[in-house]
Amino acid sequence: MPNKVIVVGAGAVARYVITTAQVSKEFEVVGLIDTFGNPEIWNTEVNGVPVLGALDKLPQDVTSCDLILAVSNREQKKVLAESLSNRGFAFRNSIHPTAVIAPSAVIGVGNIINARVVIESNATIGNHTIVHAGCVIEHDNVLEDFVNLAPGVICAGRVTFQEGATVYTGASLIPGVTIGEYATVGAGAVVIRDVPAHTTAVGVPAHTLTGRVS
Repeated sequence: MPNKVIVVGAGAVARYVITTAQVSKEFEVVGLIDTFGNPEIWNTEVNGVPVLGALDKLPQDVTSCDLILAVSNREQKKVLAESLSNRGFAFRNSIHPTAVIAPSAVIGVGNIINARVVIESNATIGNHTIVHAGCVIEHDNVLEDFVNLAPGVICAGRVTFQEGATVYTGASLIPGVTIGEYATVGAGAVVIRDVPAHTTAVGVPAHTLTGRVS
């Protein structure tokens, strides 16, 4: 695995990756790629790392570096992951050294796992997820691809997050619930029932914006 990494994205999520690289010294971020089409930031720096330009500035030699997708938009990230994978690029994880991960946990590629995250026994993390600071992922949780957990999310055991699910700051989830594909859970919500795909659940206990979650 190359030690050099290019981060696709140049915003806040990219800064998380830069911080982890600087603290862990496990890899070096050698450049950022702008995904918003903003030439004003090209050839500038973000926390000491140069913004190389748009996607056409990725190296022709796909083996020269690994990539990390620092993109918060779930649909855009999926398209980029498929496109760049088809071009032959490999992805690596950004795992902050203060994260505590059980040896029995299974973690895919392209994930961003920030400071003080706890991932307990037999949890499964897919690909290209973002797990922000202070999240607790208890035993036997499943995070499918492109899941995004905001800071301080607390997941009891056997919670399943299907592809693209997003949970905002400080939400809590009881054992065994499922958050459906591309569903959203609002900040501070307490989830005691499944959240259907493509819906938004908020409140204590959590309910969808069009009615109670069934």
